[in-house]
Parts: sequence; C-alpha cells; structure tokens
Amino acid sequence: MTTIMVILVASMVGFAAATWWRVPVIPLLLLLGVALGATGMLGDTVTVRQTMLLGLTFLVFVVGAELDFARVTGQWRPAIAAALTQFAVLATLAFGAARLLRIDTLAALYIAVAVTASSTLVIITLLRQRQQFFEPFGRVVIGVLLVQDFIVLLALPVLTRATEDMNSIAIGLVATLTLMGMALVCRAWLCPLLFLRLRLDDESMLLAVLTVLFGFIGLSLVAGLPLVIGAFLAGVSLSGFPVNGLVRGHVTSLADFFLAVFFVTLGASVSLPGLRQLAFESLLLGTVLLAAPPIVVVVLRRLGLGMRSAIEASHLLAQCGELSIVVVLLGVERGHVSPGSLSVVVLVAVVTMSLTPWLATDTVTWRLMHWFGRRRHAAPAESPRGHILMLGCGRNTRLLLPRLIATGLPVLVVDDDAGTVEALRREGIQAVRGDGADYRLLRLVGARDARIIVSTMRRLRDHERLLRFADAARVLIRVFDPADGVRLRQRGATVIVESEAAVDQFLDWFDHTFRRSATSPRSAVEPH
Repeated sequence: MTTIMVILVASMVGFAAATWWRVPVIPLLLLLGVALGATGMLGDTVTVRQTMLLGLTFLVFVVGAELDFARVTGQWRPAIAAALTQFAVLATLAFGAARLLRIDTLAALYIAVAVTASSTLVIITLLRQRQQFFEPFGRVVIGVLLVQDFIVLLALPVLTRATEDMNSIAIGLVATLTLMGMALVCRAWLCPLLFLRLRLDDESMLLAVLTVLFGFIGLSLVAGLPLVIGAFLAGVSLSGFPVNGLVRGHVTSLADFFLAVFFVTLGASVSLPGLRQLAFESLLLGTVLLAAPPIVVVVLRRLGLGMRSAIEASHLLAQCGELSIVVVLLGVERGHVSPGSLSVVVLVAVVTMSLTPWLATDTVTWRLMHWFGRRRHAAPAESPRGHILMLGCGRNTRLLLPRLIATGLPVLVVDDDAGTVEALRREGIQAVRGDGADYRLLRLVGARDARIIVSTMRRLRDHERLLRFADAARVLIRVFDPADGVRLRQRGATVIVESEAAVDQFLDWFDHTFRRSATSPRSAVEPH
C-alpha cells in the first residue's frame, strides 16, 4: 500500500509541476520515477511491475482510440509511402547500430522495431492544440501513425514467439489479424449501435467502454498474445466518429491518471545507463532525429505535398513513442532484451518526445525551408504588375476564378498542391506551385505590385506574414474564426468570415424566397 501511495503522490506532483512550468508531462513523470527508483522509496518491485502493466494497458487503449481512419481521407498514398520509408530506414539503421555494439540479433530486432513507432499521444495533442487535424500534412501524419502501429502489432507475435517454431509464429499472426478484423467490424457496426442508438447514461457508457476494453484483452490472452494488442485494438474499435468523441469525454480523466502511473513506474524500473549504453543512445538519437526526416521529406514531396507540409510532417514523426517502450518492455519480460536496452529506448523516447514541440514550430520550419529547400520556384515569364494574386485555390475557392478572370485583369494563382497547379495550367490559368507565406515566392509573383491579393490560406500566422509583406489595404482574406477576422481587420485587411458569408447567403435566399412566395404562394423556390 505504501508503494502505491508513493506512486500516486509522485504522479500528482508531476502533473502539477508540468502544468505550472508548461513543460511536457511525460519526461517529468519519468524523471520522478527514476528519482524514486534511485532512492529506493519503491521497494516492492512486484507491485511496481503490476501497477506499470495496468497503466500500460490503459495507455495503449487510449492511443488506439485516437486513431480515426476517416481523418486520413485523400492522403493514404503519401501516408503509406512515408510510413514504409521511415520504417525501413529507421529499422535498418537501428539494427545496424545494435549489432555494431554486439547486441544479439533478437534483441537488435526488438530495438529496430521499437524505434519505428512515433508517439501518438504527443502528435495528436499537438495537432489538436494547433487545429491542424484536417490540413493535408496533419492527415498524412495520422495515416503514418496508423500504418506504423499496425506494423508494430504484426511484429509483436513474431518477436515474442521468435524462440518457438514457425507454426507458433503463424498462429500468433493469424490470431492478431483476426483480432484486427474484429476491431474493424466493431468500429463500423457494433460500437455505433452500442454507444449511439442505445442512448446510455454516463455510468452505463463508462461500463460499456470498459467492457469493450476487457473483452479485447480477454480475447488477446486466450489467443496467447500480449495483452497490449487487445488493449490497442479495443481503442481502434472505438475510434470512429462520433463514438471516439463520446469515449474521450468519459475516459479523459482516467487516461491522465493511468498515463501518470505508467510513466512514474516505468521510470522507477529503469536503471541509469553506462557509457556503452549512452553511446548506443546517441546512435539511436541521430538515427531518429537526423537520418529519417530528410528521406521522409523527399518521399512526401514526390507525392505532391508542399515543402512546408513535408518538413512539418517529418518533424512530428521524428520520435520514439509509447509503443516503442511497449515493444522493448515485452522483450525484457520474455528475457529477449536486457534491462539496459530498455533504459536506452526509454531515454531516446523521452528526449525525442520532449524535443518535438520545439522542433515542429513555424520558426524551425521556415529556417529549414530556406536552407534545405533551396530549389527555385518556376517564376512567371514576365514580372507581373497590376494583377490579381490568389494565394490558395482549393475546391471551394476555385469558384471565385471565373469572376476574377471576368474583371479583365491578369490572374495569377499560387498553391502548394501539384495537382491543383497542373489542372489550372491546363485551363490556361497562370499558376505557380509554392507556399503563399514564403517571402521569396511572394517577391517572384509580384505581391507588392498586385492590384489585389485574395488569400484563402488556412493559418492565421500565414495571413499575418502576408500582411507584413504586402500593403494590407489591397489584401482580401478568407477566415473561419471570427476572432481571427477581428485580429486581421485591425491590421488593415479586408476580411470575409466564412460563417458570416454563409449567414448572409442564407438571408439573401430567405428574403428572395419570402418575396417570391408572397406573390406566388404555390411556387416552391429551392436554395442554391
């Protein structure tokens, strides 16, 4: 009981300190756990291990529930290509580094698979905070996470049964694939029926969530698989919209509690590394942070993403995460991996997860764009002046083009999607591929000499960069958030708020319909 009390107190202190100092909570919890382990305050190792297993189970469940397939719409091809490329590069380099330090082959395979899994918790949190879930690079990153996690799940029965015969490995793979199929069936039909149509109250909802969790864990144990496979797939079965929103509302507090418990107990189970382990950690850090990201950027660029989106995606994915720790922890439990290797992987995960919020920023991205992305943009044949410049040309904003062209002024479009640019050029519209917030490109397309600039870019900071470059009086900006509109109007821009425009359109239709119906009661006018 004393051991559990110490763990709970450390978890509470870690969360409070992380909130107060505004630092990532996971590294702080791990450090607290390491301190407790070093001082010997957690003497009951059996209780520590069992508590860690309980926290791990719930943590993996929450990770699975955050991965909604629908968020990857339209970006599966680059997501799969980036995931497979990153897996191949990281696994090969990590395996080579492990063998270089004379780690045996099976342990090296565990480590190679472990470093390929990025942190779903960190990435989802950052995308949600920055409202980038549905940007192209955000959808690609979520797709990469899904592919990574399913590869790791398929690798687990192979690794954990590697010392057994081939039949045992085949049975483990079949059992894992069967559970995956069941999770997808539950996600598509059973869980929506259970959570949406039955109209459960809060207590019944929580019990239903726990029933799904323990049901998949039970099936996993019956099949002889690691229980984390069942926990993860239970989360996947609840990941569909809007079920995932209901589940998140009921398990958020529990998720925070078990996250704290797991990382404190994990830190307490980790020993401080020696010089050889520190050398190994340095090699793995170099692999994760420096080797794989440029290759991922190249792959995503070839598949149509803009330079900035590709760099942002590669930064978010340059880390080891929760499943990395799970893989090596399972290896330690089966005697396939030494506790020292677990310490190395945990430290790599801590460092990379801590660096991600600072690496995946606009400042770092723009610096890398100017250094790493030195390619020249395809500038217009003549230096444009007195033209209409359109920054961003998605499906909805393309409806503006005929009206802009009808003004008789030359129109120039900038968009970071290669397919959009090619389609516009085929229609005879002058278009340049690039980022509308890039000052170098804005100079090439004559932003300062344009008669008017129509900006439909997605981010407030991009609009603000544009206004610092060009005369705000000539800039027309579309935004979705009224608060953003107020901020941009204060800078002198003309702003169209999407929601306000929709209301105006509806009122125009309503007024038109009302007047028509007053003169012709039997007529039926449809909105358009």
